[in-house]
Parts: sequence; structure tokens; C-alpha cells
Amino acid sequence: MSFLRLPINPADGFPQAFRLTVAGRTYRFQLYANVAEELLDATAGLLDLPAKGAFLVLSVDREEPGGLTTILRRKLVPGITYHAGELALTFPTMQLDPRNLNGIGEFGSRVVGGVAPR
Repeated sequence: MSFLRLPINPADGFPQAFRLTVAGRTYRFQLYANVAEELLDATAGLLDLPAKGAFLVLSVDREEPGGLTTILRRKLVPGITYHAGELALTFPTMQLDPRNLNGIGEFGSRVVGGVAPR
């Protein structure tokens, strides 16, 4: 399966959302990070997600004439291919600098995701 890279820009911070058309249908992707407060105080650098007390969540909504239909909402784990309706999704890299939580800037965060029609 050949994955198209999702237009995730960690420098824009998290949460973030974007629209993307795949195989003629339009989807809304939303990503947010949940990090325990004690990790925020103790972390000096990148968090490899998921970690104890820290994870990234993806929500995918398909745009339909009657409105949005949620087809996926999950915590993400590298190495897993997720099926969301007619889409396949993968997230091989998820590294987050806590400064990108509700904040923009180039702090070295890396989140790479891919999508493919099924």
C-alpha cells in the first residue's frame, strides 16, 4: 500500500486540523496531544509518543451532504495501520516537544503520518 504523507506541521503546534481530499472525498483531520502535567515539568526535549502519560489522538471526519461523519477517533501508536472507513492511516513517527502544546514554533517536534485509499 502506498501512503500519501499527511500535511501535518508540528511547528503549528497541537491541536491542529486540516482538510484533505483523498480519492474524490473530502475529510477533516484533527490531531491533539494529551500530556500529563508532571511530564511537562520533567521533560527537557522531545517526548516519543506514546509514552506513559502522553499520547497523540487523531479524529477523522468525512464530509457528506448531511454534515460530518466521524469515521475514526483513536490514540495513535507507531507501527499500526488504522482503518477509517475507506482510508488506511499510519503514523511511523511521533515526537513532540512540550512547547508545541498550544504553541507554535520550531522546537524539533516531528509527527509523520500517511493516508491511502483502501
